[in-house]
Amino acid sequence: MTKNKRVTISINNDIDLHFRKIASNKMLFRSGWYSRAIEEAMLLWIEKEDK
Repeated sequence: MTKNKRVTISINNDIDLHFRKIASNKMLFRSGWYSRAIEEAMLLWIEKEDK
């Protein structure tokens, strides 16, 4: 098991709100839902860029 890294980022408020609405519906507000959603989004971006 790898350790988690805490990061601080700044993003556009409208983008964050839209992302949170979609992610919260998918993740059902379970514990750690926002972190898991960001991780999933990052992995999808990495996968797309590696092609």
